[in-house]
Amino acid sequence: MDSGDLAYLSIHAAKQMSDAGFPDAKIVLSNQLDELAIWQITSQVQQEANRYGVEPDSLLRRLVYGVGTGLITSKGDAALDGVYKLVAIEGDQGWIPAIKISETPQKTLIPGNKRLWRVYDQRGKATADLIALYDETVEQFEQLVLRHPSLASMWRCLEKEQVSKIEPMLVPVYQEGTQVYHSPPIEDIRNQHHQDLKKLDPGVRRLVNPHIYHVSVTQKLWDLKQNLIQYYENDK
Repeated sequence: MDSGDLAYLSIHAAKQMSDAGFPDAKIVLSNQLDELAIWQITSQVQQEANRYGVEPDSLLRRLVYGVGTGLITSKGDAALDGVYKLVAIEGDQGWIPAIKISETPQKTLIPGNKRLWRVYDQRGKATADLIALYDETVEQFEQLVLRHPSLASMWRCLEKEQVSKIEPMLVPVYQEGTQVYHSPPIEDIRNQHHQDLKKLDPGVRRLVNPHIYHVSVTQKLWDLKQNLIQYYENDK
């Protein structure tokens, strides 16, 4: 079925096929489906199926969703813009941080050679991703300060007992022009994806009005950024 009220039609199609002796026949739905449309169909089936003598969970197991357009056309933004920005220069003594200033604070670059970490709370749920300078030992801390990348008033502090794990997020793919990382099988990638989703808080995963998942910077990186901005302003 690819038009009309798909939830309502699915209920009646399931009832007719069950009455005809095909209780396990699949029902394929299509028509510009995306995650919100599927969520709406699922919710409507759960609310209305019993009224017509159809068991909701049994019907939902019979539904097959034909999702095409929403997967292959990048709805709303058909191209992904990517821009390289200079944030560090390699010198004789290591990496020298660089910055580009913008009148829009959110567009001012985060300087330096950096690493990315994921911070988990006591429940084992991911609470934030944390950008740190490359030489910072983020795993060893008594108090972990997570600052908004551009807003001075937005920050929070985590005590050691509030954190269950800090996980590195970046892995080398190329080193000196040689590929050092080999992609695992697609099934392993899919399983890892499912495991990562389970580690997100339900409020972040919900489809409607989800919570914002924060990406923060360490205090050391925040201080470096502010010092470079101040140096630039004084040098004008």
